[in-house]
Amino acid sequence: MKKSIYIIIAIIILTLSYAGVSLYEKSHAKKTIYVVSMTADEMSAALANGTIEGFISWEPYPAKSVADGYGRYLVNSKDIWENHPSCVLAISEYLKDEDMINALVWVHVKSTRFINNPANREKVLKYGSEFTGIDRATASAAINNTLYLEFPDLPETRKGFEMMDKAGAFKKTPASMGYNDLDEFLSSTILDRYYNDVRTRLEADPDWTPPPIRGNLRFGFIDGNIHYLGVYVAQKEGYFAKVGLIPEKNIQFLRFRNGLAITNAFNQREVDIATLGMPPLLRYRINDNGKIYIIAGVNSGGTSLVVRADSDISSIEYLEGSTIATPGFGSVQDLMMRKMFEGFEIKTV
Repeated sequence: MKKSIYIIIAIIILTLSYAGVSLYEKSHAKKTIYVVSMTADEMSAALANGTIEGFISWEPYPAKSVADGYGRYLVNSKDIWENHPSCVLAISEYLKDEDMINALVWVHVKSTRFINNPANREKVLKYGSEFTGIDRATASAAINNTLYLEFPDLPETRKGFEMMDKAGAFKKTPASMGYNDLDEFLSSTILDRYYNDVRTRLEADPDWTPPPIRGNLRFGFIDGNIHYLGVYVAQKEGYFAKVGLIPEKNIQFLRFRNGLAITNAFNQREVDIATLGMPPLLRYRINDNGKIYIIAGVNSGGTSLVVRADSDISSIEYLEGSTIATPGFGSVQDLMMRKMFEGFEIKTV
């Protein structure tokens, strides 16, 4: 009898022990998020029809999904990562005219300051609506989520590089390319002398304008991306014309679908200067030995995770096991996704 009782007790102890291990393993299991690559238009349609639970895109696509009633903001990139790397103004190695580069930085600084001046708010909304093809209210939401910058934040850029490196975005290391360390690589890629010169001159004389330049220029950007509103503002406010660059005469504006398309254009010598995301630029510099250099910042923020408006998703944790869309590996939005879902196992589908 005693032996039977001991056997029963042993079975109970073993059963509870296994149950405890199972519960422990379940509670410590890594959460998973599934990520699919789509264009901005495709992800908007997929969220609307319920194919995906959310998407991470540049503005104004998140704002448009909210305005159209099927999307709801969950996370804005500026709220989780202050001054995070996003888009920049970059030149080809073949653009060597120092006067032209200075003039282009002046144009960028003037248009950025115009956008950030509260006195110009109504004009900025008008330009934002025209540039993106959306109404003023939606343009306002998109612009409010975007921080327009004159120069990138170097410490945050370094953090972004390290996060990309951990994700396997780079085929080589700065050391294997002949640089002493990451800081030397970044300082050789992000050229601050042009911006510092323009800023100093404008501080001394806010009305200073560089002398008109000669030559032709091909300027690339992603069409309709609110990050690049400054390019449109510079045209409308005549900043390009003031330095001798007349649209459709000696400056041609070329529209692309994403940052990868722009780096391909640089590689084929089809553009001289462009606005594009920092992550694809860094990948091009390292993986393809791309001779491209940053001369100004463009923005931080302006990337958002949206979910269906009728869902009960109230935080990142609620997306465990779900499928979301981004524009693809190595994009600004991919970097923001990795920041948002730190601690998750990220699986590409």
